[in-house]
Amino acid sequence: MAVFVISADTASGCLTVAEKDGPSTYRRPVSVATGRGPLGLAQCTPGGMLFVALAVCDEVFAVDVPTGRVAGRIRVGWAPRSLAPVNGTPYLLVANAGSDTVSVIDTREGRTTVSVDVGREPGAMAVSTDGRTALVCERGRGTVTGLDLSSLAQGRPGQIAVRWRTALGPHSHIQPRALSVCGGQALVACARRDALVVLNVDDGVPVADVALPVPGLAPAGVAVTGPDGFALVALERAGLLAVVDLLDLRVTRQIRIGPGPRHLAIDADDGTVYCALAQDRRLAVLHLDGVDLSTTDGRPQLDTLTAGARPSAVAVARTNEPAPQGT
Repeated sequence: MAVFVISADTASGCLTVAEKDGPSTYRRPVSVATGRGPLGLAQCTPGGMLFVALAVCDEVFAVDVPTGRVAGRIRVGWAPRSLAPVNGTPYLLVANAGSDTVSVIDTREGRTTVSVDVGREPGAMAVSTDGRTALVCERGRGTVTGLDLSSLAQGRPGQIAVRWRTALGPHSHIQPRALSVCGGQALVACARRDALVVLNVDDGVPVADVALPVPGLAPAGVAVTGPDGFALVALERAGLLAVVDLLDLRVTRQIRIGPGPRHLAIDADDGTVYCALAQDRRLAVLHLDGVDLSTTDGRPQLDTLTAGARPSAVAVARTNEPAPQGT
C-alpha cells in the first residue's frame, strides 16, 4: 500500500502531496489546487478518499490522493475547520466554526445527513477509540463538548446529542485549539493556558493539568506517539515540541522543531512525526526511533519536507495504488 504525506497549505489554497518511498525518503512533492483555505484533512479508511475542509466556504472536498483529482464536493456548514472520522462507521464529522455546528457526512453517499448545534466557534475534534464519543473544542466559549455518537452504529445520525460540556478555565478566552484521545482520556491544548488539560472521555471530568515548560508559548497542536504513552505538544511561539509522559503527567524534554509549529500527525507504521510549520513553507519530519522520550538522552533526527504557504494541517494517507509516474 502506498503512503502519502499531505499538508493543507491554507494561504496558498492548495495541498502539497509527497509519496513516501521509505522511512526517510520521498518522491518529489506535487501541488493540488483546492482554493478557499484548505484547513482540515482526514482519510476515513486506508485506500479511501482524502477529505479536505475548506475554511473560507461551506464545502468539504473529496480528493483522490494518487491523482490529485477532486472527486466530490459536499456542502456543510460555514467555515469548516476540522474533520474527524468515526471508527467502524461510514460517517465523518465536520466542525463548522462559522455556523457553530458539527455536520455529519455519510461518506458512502457523499452528502451531509444532519448538523448538530454546538457551542461557539467549534474547531479541533477527536473521536474516542470505541467510536461512541466525539470531543469538540469550542474555541469561542473556552469549553470542550462531548457528543454521544452511539446512534451512528445503528445508522441514525439524527439522534446525536450533547452528552457533556466542560469549561477549561476561569474565563471563556483560553481558546482550546487542539486535542487528542489516548485511551479513556482526552488531552486538550489551549492557546491561552500554560498547561495541557486532561479530561475523562466518558463524562468530561478534569483529571489533571500538566504544566508546560514556559508561560505564553501558545500551544497549538497535540498528538500521542502510541502505546509508549507520550504526548507531543506543539508550542507555536517557541518553535518547540514539549514531550509529556502520560504515566507521570510531566514534561520530560523539549525538542526544537522549527518556526510556528501547529498541527501534528504520526505515521502509525514507523512512528515518524510530521508537524506543520505555519511560519515556513515546510513540514518538520521527526524520527523518534531509538530515542527514550522519558529522558533527555539521545537526539531525534529532524528533516523537513517542502510545503506551500502557511501549512496549517498535515495527514498521513494510504492508498491502494501509488501516484502515476510523472506526477
